[in-house]
Amino acid sequence: MLRCAIVPPVPVPYREPLLRGLAARTDLFVKVIYQASGQPSWDQPAGWFPDSHGYEAVRLAPRHIARPGRSPITWPRGLERELSRFDPDVVVVSEFGPATLRSLAWCRLRRRALVVLSEVTSDVERTLSAPQRRLHRLLAKRVDGLIAVSTAARERLLALGVAAEEVIVSMQPLDEESLLAATRERHAAGGHAHGAPVEVITVARLVPDQDVGTLIDAFAASGLREEDATLSIVGGGPMDAELRDRARQLGVPARFAGALSASELPARYAAADVFALPSRYEPFGVALREAVVAGLPVICSSAVGAAHDLAHDGLNAILVEPGDVGALAHALRRLCRDPQLRASMGAASSAIARRHPLACDVEAFARAVKRAASLAGR
Repeated sequence: MLRCAIVPPVPVPYREPLLRGLAARTDLFVKVIYQASGQPSWDQPAGWFPDSHGYEAVRLAPRHIARPGRSPITWPRGLERELSRFDPDVVVVSEFGPATLRSLAWCRLRRRALVVLSEVTSDVERTLSAPQRRLHRLLAKRVDGLIAVSTAARERLLALGVAAEEVIVSMQPLDEESLLAATRERHAAGGHAHGAPVEVITVARLVPDQDVGTLIDAFAASGLREEDATLSIVGGGPMDAELRDRARQLGVPARFAGALSASELPARYAAADVFALPSRYEPFGVALREAVVAGLPVICSSAVGAAHDLAHDGLNAILVEPGDVGALAHALRRLCRDPQLRASMGAASSAIARRHPLACDVEAFARAVKRAASLAGR
């Protein structure tokens, strides 16, 4: 069995199915070394991340270095010590930060393989500083393998000059089984009640990047009445009070559910009729993948990294430019007033989800690990 250390930034529920799937394989022995227990700016409720796992894991005590932008720089204390304790053949680390540089040094001293997992798209790259872009280009050509979480992320890595065979796509994972079970249960119960308002759902952190405010503005501009449609906003964040006031002032029938645990989300998707993700900045967009698996028609910003793989304009989705209130309002009217369009787009979402099962992503991730190990002679 190949020994594989996976070094993600922080624990998140959506990654659990992938990690459990990898740990269940007979050709890999997996240990997860979290760089930190969480981000300082996160406000997730207790129980958001489970205490028990189907894999061995440790959480490092980090030093967070504040910087202008969306997240701090994390310096995980004791990373090399944990790597040496486990003694992996392959290390898989997220993105191109300090943990990657330190893992590369550790691997080169011991002739071990290093794989970088990246969700950075060309849109995201434009937000990086020139030194960051140079570092990415330098490291991408010196590691033993790359895992991209979307086709858009893969295309960005290829643009850095990496050979095509060195980049394997393994999409950001999700709790596929729970979503499908909740969806089947709703269909068995009869689905959308005739005459009931159409429920539009968004699942997002209430921060500027997710741009829920534009969705509220578009709902107000759509002309939809409360008896036509309602807006369900699932997620917490620093803009919660501001967005509640905005919806109230505009007369938008919005229900704020707050941040929910992973076990509560499948039922929320199953109860909805339309999914919207208006983000201005979204490297991947796990909520988009969840909505597609749940068989929902999608309204999606073109800035969402997973859109190329999962949101096909005119088939299962209506794509809009970030911040375009008019286009978003038009998309809301189309889907909320046309049950046949909702049904056909929802069916297309289910078909797309079947083409991208989680099992394929687990297999692709394992293939990248084994390929890197072979290149390093392990």
